[in-house]
Amino acid sequence: MYLNEGAKAYQSRDYQTAIKLYQKSADMGNIIALSNLGYCYYYGRSIPVDKEKAKKCWEKAAILGDIAAVYKLGDMYRNGDLPQNLDFSHALYKRAFNMAVQCSENYYVAPDAFLRMLKYYPDDISDKGYSKIEIALSCITGIKKRIAEEDNYSEKALKEAKAILLRLIDD
Repeated sequence: MYLNEGAKAYQSRDYQTAIKLYQKSADMGNIIALSNLGYCYYYGRSIPVDKEKAKKCWEKAAILGDIAAVYKLGDMYRNGDLPQNLDFSHALYKRAFNMAVQCSENYYVAPDAFLRMLKYYPDDISDKGYSKIEIALSCITGIKKRIAEEDNYSEKALKEAKAILLRLIDD
């Protein structure tokens, strides 16, 4: 209950309420709420940006199996929020991708794991026996579902996924 109410508050940009609800849910053991708290700390949603707290939230959630936490840690290592380590980032993206393939119907997180592999390591997708075009289509479909449910944060990801799909088709 707290997680869903927190998500509604977050989408409405009522971050203070979202943080309180996510914290309650995380305290009750909800790993998605813990991961969402990481987003709040990382982006400074009504609180000061605190990438160390974001990292701690995502590390705990990743250990417990949260896909978003795994790829967000990959982003931190890739983008230099932590000491840049592209090999570790790559390993985290691959882990998130493998987890997402197992639950590709989860359009809240699977498309973002797919998108990172499509952007940075597309050959790994083929090496695993998957079609890059099918993964890109799955990514776009999932992101569109989020947008249809009034997700306010997915337009940029959709543009990126469409551009990648067009590039794959041209190749």
